[in-house]
Amino acid sequence: MPKHNVLIGIFLIVLASAILSSKDGFVKTIVSQVTPIQIVWIQFVGVFLVMALISMPKHGAKVFWPSSPGSQFIRGALNIGTVFAFFWALKYIPIADATAMMLFAPIVATIASPFFLGEKIGIMRVSAAVFGFVGVLVILRPGFAGDSTGYYFGFAAGIMLGLNFIANRKLGETQPFLLNITYNALMGSLALTPFVILLWEPIPATANLTLVFIVILSVVGQGCMISSFKFGPAAVISPYFYTALIFSALIGYFVFGDIPDTTSWIGMALIVGSGLYIAHRERRMISKN
Repeated sequence: MPKHNVLIGIFLIVLASAILSSKDGFVKTIVSQVTPIQIVWIQFVGVFLVMALISMPKHGAKVFWPSSPGSQFIRGALNIGTVFAFFWALKYIPIADATAMMLFAPIVATIASPFFLGEKIGIMRVSAAVFGFVGVLVILRPGFAGDSTGYYFGFAAGIMLGLNFIANRKLGETQPFLLNITYNALMGSLALTPFVILLWEPIPATANLTLVFIVILSVVGQGCMISSFKFGPAAVISPYFYTALIFSALIGYFVFGDIPDTTSWIGMALIVGSGLYIAHRERRMISKN
C-alpha cells in the first residue's frame, strides 16, 4: 500500500471523527426538545435513504432484503442500543465524557473476540483491556461526581458498540461493505418504527433544521469513515478515530462551556492508551503475517 494512500486514509478518518463529533454536538443542542428515540429513528431513516440511493445502481432491490436477516437484525438492534444510549448520555454529561465511554468499544471487542470469533488474545492485550476498564471506572467514579445516569448510559453505549464491532466483522465476510451500512440503517429504521409511532411527540419547528444537519453529517461522516479503510489496513487507520475525543472536548468547551475535570482526563488517557496499544499489537500481528 503506497504511503500517500495511507495518509489519505488517515486524513479521511480524522475528518470523519470531526464530522461525527459535530453531529453529536448538534444532537446535544436538541436532545432536551426532541426525544432520543425520535432523533435515532430520523437518523437511521435518513442514512438508509441516502445509502439505498448509492447502493441501488450496483445491487438493485437487494438493498431492501438482506441475505441474513436474523444476523442483520441483531446487528441493527446493537446499533440502535448504541446510538440511543449515547444520545441519552448527552442529556446528562459533557460530550467529551460520553465520547470517551464510546471509545471503550475496541477494548470490548478485544475481550469478546475469543467468545464470538474464536480469536486468541495474549496476556498483553488482556492487560491493555484491563487498563481500559480501569479508565472507565475512573470516569464513572459512581456516587462521587457527575450525574451517574449519563455515565452509565455512556458505558452501556460503549459495550454495545464493541459488540457491534464483532457483528460487523462476522457479517463483513458475507456482505459488501456498502450493503452492510445500508442494511444496518434499514434494520434500525424498521425496528424503531413501531415504538416511534407509539411514543411520537411533536417536534418543535426550531429543531427541524438541526435534524436535517444531523442526517447530513451522519451520512458524510460515515462516508468518510467507509472510504478511509480503502486506503490502508484497519489496524493502521482505526487508531486515528481517537481524535474524536479531541474534537468532542473542543466542541464541549466552545459550544457548551464543558471542561472535563482532571479525573476524567486521567480516565480518558487510560482508555485511549489501552486502545492504541491494542491497535499497535494488531498492526504488528498483521505485519508478521
